Amino acid sequence: MDPSRGIPPPLSQGWGYGVVLGVGFAFAVVMLGITYLLKRYQGEDNSRFETYAVAGRQVGTGLTAAAVISSWAWSTALLSSSVVTYNYGIAGAYWFAAGCTCQIAGFSVLAISAKRRSPHAHTLLEIVRARYGTIAHLVYMVLCLLTNLIATINMSLGSAATISALTGMPTEASVFLLPVGVCAYTISGGLRATFITDYLHTVVVLLLSIFLSLKAINAPATGGLDTVWRNVTALAQTAPIAGNLEGSYLTMNSLSALAFGTLHTLGNLGLVIQDSSYWQKAFSANPAAAVDGYTIGGLLYFAIPWALGTIAGLVGLSLTNNPAWPAFGRALTADETNNGLVLAYTALATAGKGGAVAVLFVIFMACTSTISAQLVGVSSIVSSDIFHQYLHPRATERQIINVSRGACVGFALITSAISVVFFHIGLSLTWTLYFLGVVVCPGVVPTALTLLWRKQSRVAAIAAPIIGLAAGLATWISTAWHYGGGVINVTTTGALIPCMWGNIVSFFVPLVLAPLLSFVFPDQSAFEWDRFNDIKLIRDDASIGASEKEAEGAFTEEQLAFMSRKSKQAAYTSVVIFLATWILWPFGMWAGHYTFSLPFFRGWVIVSLIWLFLALIYVTFAPPLEGASVVKRIALGVVGRGKLVKAPESGAGRAESVAEKRSPATPDSPSTPTNEFAEGPLKQAP
Repeated sequence: MDPSRGIPPPLSQGWGYGVVLGVGFAFAVVMLGITYLLKRYQGEDNSRFETYAVAGRQVGTGLTAAAVISSWAWSTALLSSSVVTYNYGIAGAYWFAAGCTCQIAGFSVLAISAKRRSPHAHTLLEIVRARYGTIAHLVYMVLCLLTNLIATINMSLGSAATISALTGMPTEASVFLLPVGVCAYTISGGLRATFITDYLHTVVVLLLSIFLSLKAINAPATGGLDTVWRNVTALAQTAPIAGNLEGSYLTMNSLSALAFGTLHTLGNLGLVIQDSSYWQKAFSANPAAAVDGYTIGGLLYFAIPWALGTIAGLVGLSLTNNPAWPAFGRALTADETNNGLVLAYTALATAGKGGAVAVLFVIFMACTSTISAQLVGVSSIVSSDIFHQYLHPRATERQIINVSRGACVGFALITSAISVVFFHIGLSLTWTLYFLGVVVCPGVVPTALTLLWRKQSRVAAIAAPIIGLAAGLATWISTAWHYGGGVINVTTTGALIPCMWGNIVSFFVPLVLAPLLSFVFPDQSAFEWDRFNDIKLIRDDASIGASEKEAEGAFTEEQLAFMSRKSKQAAYTSVVIFLATWILWPFGMWAGHYTFSLPFFRGWVIVSLIWLFLALIYVTFAPPLEGASVVKRIALGVVGRGKLVKAPESGAGRAESVAEKRSPATPDSPSTPTNEFAEGPLKQAP
């Protein structure tokens, strides 16, 4: 079914193909150029697996934060935050934002733990295998690949539906063409290319989010915030929301929004911890950035679904009876809301074709940057955890990277094909968003305990997620049958309440089983963290002596103390953020049984916009300032005044080459780390 059937596409198909292919290839060309310049003037050789897969392990705080925002600012977030506001009221966008932020802050605990305890890991699965062996490695490989698969399908369905509605471009064409340009620069530049495109994409997404928000508020058809408040308040009298306080759209007392927030929070927790791309960005960050980058990124991300979702959803409701509204004279169909078209309709009503173009670009940017991260994550699993581990243990870096590149293309084709199948059987953006937690939640607790608790046993690590997944699926199907009146179909299985219960069971069953099974079936002895050192760097390093190999990557006592402090900081910060965004703020307002007054509504929207502007300022300026020396060096090289730099022969990830270790680099040397962790008193041990 064509999701755009309700309105004629405001743009021609040329716009769709132009953005999907033209802009996609333009980004690919730019990224190929940047990759070339980094290799020529910075010595970053992406033919080395450590550079290709984990970006040299020295990415700073600003770029890490931008990458976190980009990875989390899915097209789903931009589209669905507006839909849940349209369906459940102002609480919908809030719970969408809160349901994403606390997980990112919480993941910083795992990020710094991984840096400290397993400094040479490339994927989460390497850590699992080093601790529990082959069977657990294969179990978690399936869980991680399922996570990457459902996440990519979710983004593809939402993006393609919006592109189709705005341009008339066939959904099938959108799905298959969206990854084309992404594959081009990802297979060339690897994770470093992903980080840089994350930065560029995030700046564009934030700029366009601000444009769409301000345009929606100030458009003549809208009449300003006061008019929105009056229209939405009146709407509660004619079309109240069941389960909301007084049927109001302007209250945090919303049972449906709370149910969505519960489902969304658990599902996103599973996505963060089971998505291999988040772990790779954690491995890529320098130890100082692993905590700060994720914390800052999570806090700044909050503004995107909160501001844009609130404004687009409420303005859409306000314009229901306005001739400017594309669906004037009727309610939005289930297909239109399930495919996330509220944002597109609001932009079209308030900014005309310019708004449609802006939505087209923002969805393309959000989708492709996240697809790039998914491609790198999956390709690293295929190349490192399958090919290098089981099929060709003596493979060269070149062979491993070639397999990784092939895996990028293969994963793009597989996800595109499955997305088209999902589309034709009626599985939408909303269906996959609600369902995904059932699949991704079972591994959350066992995965976290792998790095945080020495006594989790092999039996618990293997059995808990399998039993949790089976229990979650059974709960999802049975509750869909119950609430659906004995009917199992796309509609009943995609309903909010069955999916919420499936998410809850998938998460909490392993939460109970993992410690219980660890005590009932304990390992012979508690795990020693030093065993993670069995994970080695992947590189062609036959020329390096054994003693140098052993010394490389060792942390000094000062460094370990620094990371221990960062670990505690991450734990305290994540608890504070969770309490603030998930407990105190929403339930404090719930206890007051409050319906937004006009002044409070104005303040709510204005604060969300200020937060959005702060996110733009930080993301725009922090990464370039942090890497000013690199930018300067490349700029001088481009104008013919720079020096060529040969990449270190060792391809070492987080340490200098052998020659650099023997002779300390000068401050202007391209090999000098450009982050606070390496430059300060915590410089790595020789």
